[in-house]
Amino acid sequence: MLFKRISRTSAETVFVVVKNVSGGTLTANYSCVWDTSTADGVRVTQNAAATLTLYAGVADADIANNDYGLIQVYGYRSNAYISYSSVSIVIGDALGPYAAADWGLVRQAAGTTGAILSFATAMAAVASSTAVAHYTNTAVFIRAL
Repeated sequence: MLFKRISRTSAETVFVVVKNVSGGTLTANYSCVWDTSTADGVRVTQNAAATLTLYAGVADADIANNDYGLIQVYGYRSNAYISYSSVSIVIGDALGPYAAADWGLVRQAAGTTGAILSFATAMAAVASSTAVAHYTNTAVFIRAL
């Protein structure tokens, strides 16, 4: 684990080293989940409906398939990939991994409990869209540690 030095002028962040085994590049700002084919605490892959509770964090930079890189597991991040559509995201909304095969975070419905967990909080507003699916990078606070 990499802990950023304490500073009064910037937020604390925590990173872990992971290996991308998804079959494709894990792009910077995209989320990932822990891989269950060989659970070793290092391998990560793409979100899927059955792996939402295995949320690992957000890639700090591109990580090629079968390569190692850093993911952010705690702290403020100015850019994280999120999915949104007919519902606006407001500051403070709970975010969790997207259930479809996707690398993004998605707004969790108010009052959501049970298997769907919140691993991030929106730190910027995103206006709703009439499109079926829209994606953007926005500020979040990650709590996947």
